[in-house]
Amino acid sequence: MKSVATKILAFLLAALMVLPMVACGENTDDPNASESGTQAGAVTEGETERQPTVEKKDYQGAEFVAIYCSDTFNNGYFFIEEENRKPGSDLDDALYERMMAVDEWLGVEVIAEDGGNFQEYTAGLKTSISSGDDSYQMVMTHVYQEVASLITSNYLRDFNDFDSINLEADYWNSNLMEQLSINDKMYCGYNDFCLANCYLVAFNKDMVNEYANTIGNLYEQVNNQEWTLDKFISYSSLVSRDNGDGQWDEQDIYGFAGFAWVPLISFQLSCDIPIVKKNEEGELYISPMEDDADKIVALDEMLYDFVNADYTYTNNPFDPNPELSITSGRAMFSLMNNYGLVTTKEEKIPVGVLPYPKWDKDQADYKTLNWNGVLGIPTTVKNMEMVGDAVEMLAFFSEDVTTAFYETLLGAKVAEAPQDVEMLDIIWRTQVSDIGLVFSSVDPAMDRILYAIPHHISANAAAYATYYKQNKRAAQKALDNMFAEK
Repeated sequence: MKSVATKILAFLLAALMVLPMVACGENTDDPNASESGTQAGAVTEGETERQPTVEKKDYQGAEFVAIYCSDTFNNGYFFIEEENRKPGSDLDDALYERMMAVDEWLGVEVIAEDGGNFQEYTAGLKTSISSGDDSYQMVMTHVYQEVASLITSNYLRDFNDFDSINLEADYWNSNLMEQLSINDKMYCGYNDFCLANCYLVAFNKDMVNEYANTIGNLYEQVNNQEWTLDKFISYSSLVSRDNGDGQWDEQDIYGFAGFAWVPLISFQLSCDIPIVKKNEEGELYISPMEDDADKIVALDEMLYDFVNADYTYTNNPFDPNPELSITSGRAMFSLMNNYGLVTTKEEKIPVGVLPYPKWDKDQADYKTLNWNGVLGIPTTVKNMEMVGDAVEMLAFFSEDVTTAFYETLLGAKVAEAPQDVEMLDIIWRTQVSDIGLVFSSVDPAMDRILYAIPHHISANAAAYATYYKQNKRAAQKALDNMFAEK
């Protein structure tokens, strides 16, 4: 079965855009298209294998230290030391070989430093920059925490300052970087090095098969653009069984069980309701109650009723309960980060994957919210040429890492369930981002708007419209100030 799996994976990766396209209320006709109009990573007829634009050099063992936020750039997926490589792990091999390839090409030693979680990872970086030390050459950020302050405090350089960074190459996502640019300056980098990080819908195949006469074929519904929010909720409502003790707890059977906090935000973008948009003059504005008022209010009410229904079991957002995971056999649907797919492979319960549902059949396509962090280059780097070369070559040499990453997530399930491969292809292809997410830490009010739906549902806060009104003015002012100051 290994050869079949490899062939299927190779075919899909050829058509797959590794880097998510950004959509801040906008989307291209072809979400796989790069700046040049070709698919990212694809080799067209007559095209030769890509070559680096950076010439081989010898920086004589210069250190390139990348400090990362462990909450977003998960350990084991970006760097690895030789002694930690697991035998037979294609991903570990590809990660190590990328570091060695950069060293061989440039004479640069790549060093990864765990900066800690979202509350910790910038502490050492800020101390170093404030003292003028050249301690770090790259920072790998949380998806949003501290991103805005790193920019407004002049801790990050414009990627355009580096001559050797080839933003026109297909392994860079210049679309995303341009959308996140501030007054034409690109402080946020994004390329093949940034592996996909998103939430998806996981389902228990055995339980779905029990209700096949009512549910039908979920894969076909996705492919036919018929997988919608009302269907997701309706199918979940079919399952609700008490174990006989008269109490609804983790020992019972549910249509949905999961983490009712961060993953709920992805419903807003999957239903095509951006947080921040640009008007015709290029000015940013917080848009849900301006352009999608009826839809966002309806979405908030639907999710509130869904999370509080008898057929739903939601974990405390600050103390998740592992008893009702998707592989427990007691939940039909759940929301899972894509990294979590690896944990399901050895379980007895067969798990399928789906993209988040659309708002309705008329919505043009699925949208998967990108929860990746971005790359930044500190303002204190002294050897600009070396840093630019190393950042460029880390992206260039990432092709084998991305292939191994997707194979790790899919694993042996590829040959057994090619439909799940198709679903993951859709999930990678339809990823979007939003300025309101990446820059949400610009002000607590912006953060509260980002989390408005989870706050209402899980923290007994006001309904969306009220919560939005309470925070919109302060959030808009902070966003305006951020762009005016830069």
